[in-house]
Amino acid sequence: MRCTNINPMKNGSILVVDDEPINFKLLNAILEREGYSVSYASNGSKAIEMATKTDYNLIIMDLKMPEINGIETARQIKKIKPNTNIVASSAINNMERNEYLLFNDFISKPINRGQLLEIVEKFAG
Repeated sequence: MRCTNINPMKNGSILVVDDEPINFKLLNAILEREGYSVSYASNGSKAIEMATKTDYNLIIMDLKMPEINGIETARQIKKIKPNTNIVASSAINNMERNEYLLFNDFISKPINRGQLLEIVEKFAG
């Protein structure tokens, strides 16, 4: 009898915040295959609302978004839930030194699957 290797659902819940749906689809495909529960917010306002109502193990935050950027979104989430794990995600890392304090880690775009899973395992594994 053959056994297929299927990852059982892990306890980790992750919120992906990105204004580009294709970025979410990529992260969702990788993370769900690894057994994580993944939610999506397409902007900062929605992310703040969702993070207020739900305790996520990890939030992956795009830095460059219209209206409320990722840095301000992280700042507002941390005011409400200071222990929230938030990882910044961007093609260009141009944060100020004090802005780094808002984030637990940084993932550069384009996303590297190995780097992503290593960081996610650390916070939501």
